[in-house]
Amino acid sequence: MISYKKIMSVSTTNDNILCQSKAEMVEIIKQGAALPQGDEIWVSSKEKPYPCLSILMKDQYTCVHYFENDEGNVWQSCGDFNKEVIFLAGGEEWTAPEYVIVPLEKAICCMEEFWDTLERPTCIEWEALWEEN
Repeated sequence: MISYKKIMSVSTTNDNILCQSKAEMVEIIKQGAALPQGDEIWVSSKEKPYPCLSILMKDQYTCVHYFENDEGNVWQSCGDFNKEVIFLAGGEEWTAPEYVIVPLEKAICCMEEFWDTLERPTCIEWEALWEEN
């Protein structure tokens, strides 16, 4: 029987890492959220860039995006915080509206589910950012 070890590619603002466990990825997320300016990470399988999960984080606040493919099929997290949060996204400040903010614990749950399935996580609600024809 062939043993398969899952390896995920994780890109942070400052590094590219190959992760071999969920615990390792949770640490990356927590460390990024603790940075004064927050962090942005992208997670995909080592073999291919899509699907991928993107997490913008700062303190206990996050905004999660799921990219199904490179054709623009993107979903954004739906949350219920009562304040906007300024994240760094691609090196630029982005003010996220309160309805897209989810707590850090939910972003970790998304990452863990994505690790297992490589599909859009079901632990949060999503809004499609594209229109089906």
